[in-house]
Amino acid sequence: MRLVIILIAIGWGISAVWAFAWSASKSRDAKLTAAYILLWPLVAVILLLNEPVPLWLSVPVIFGFLPWLLAGPHLSAILTDSSASQPDEIIGIPRSYWKWGGLAAVLLGLLFDGYA
Repeated sequence: MRLVIILIAIGWGISAVWAFAWSASKSRDAKLTAAYILLWPLVAVILLLNEPVPLWLSVPVIFGFLPWLLAGPHLSAILTDSSASQPDEIIGIPRSYWKWGGLAAVLLGLLFDGYA
């Protein structure tokens, strides 16, 4: 099982670096999306290795997995057609999601941290 996890991590790393390099000459949105695909799992692993982590920090990182799942199809769409990028979105997700979702995740983490 350990070998399978290592192979998955190597495959993700190679594909994420490839996506980041492929989007280097593309739009800002493509670069942000590729960076998010590359960096979010690194942040998640760093938090996992540095346990215990306060919930106000770990809950937003866990909720960051949802946009990460959508980042791949969005990157593919904007690399093939740059008009797929909208000005009020970050990696294909509206800014309001990032603002309110991030705030709600931190508050939820603080609430759970208070009960723990």
